[in-house]
Amino acid sequence: MKRFILSVFLCLGITGMDVYAQVDYEDEIQPIFNASCNSCHSSGQNSFNSSSYDAVIASTSPASRYDGKHVLPGNANGSPLVDKIEPNPQFGSRMPQGGALSDEQISLIRQWIDEGANEVPTSNEVIAELPEGFELKGNYPNPFNPTTNITFRVPEAVSYQLKIYTAHGALVEEIAGNASAGETSVPVSFGNQPSGIYFYQLVAITANERYLLGSEKMTLIK
Repeated sequence: MKRFILSVFLCLGITGMDVYAQVDYEDEIQPIFNASCNSCHSSGQNSFNSSSYDAVIASTSPASRYDGKHVLPGNANGSPLVDKIEPNPQFGSRMPQGGALSDEQISLIRQWIDEGANEVPTSNEVIAELPEGFELKGNYPNPFNPTTNITFRVPEAVSYQLKIYTAHGALVEEIAGNASAGETSVPVSFGNQPSGIYFYQLVAITANERYLLGSEKMTLIK
């Protein structure tokens, strides 16, 4: 299957990415696991089972390490699976043991997770190459306590979806609204949340398209 792969990972300071089609798990993700992971993880060894979609989604890391699901839909940055296949993981050695995945394979897994870690593509494709006038400007202040404003700019009226996650991938806030053409600031108050690093992702929705404005990191210090 031909597709455009993300030219930059969903990480800090996203701008100017390629348009991408949604990832098909059976055609594009499971073959990676079959070739590189199943020899050690087809039966759930070491808490990760790579034998099927259901097994991957159900796999949970032990409390002594990541203490949560290996795959956190919508949050590749916080997913233990991604941490383990990239250089210098938080715990243990980089996987797979037989040799690192290629940058393209890692990018594909990241894209699949950030799209929601679906088994089959949904009809809600997001365009990540932003037309002129669409921009995520970040949040200010950062670090903050307990309120910050996430600011973005759009050239036309849109609706938007803002999702905020902990560093471990738990969704803690989801805000939807409408914005006029120009600059919009969305206030976020974390008076009831603990200090730490959070990630947020913003999608702008027009009459015809959904645009991923970007993903950024912010720090709450109390």
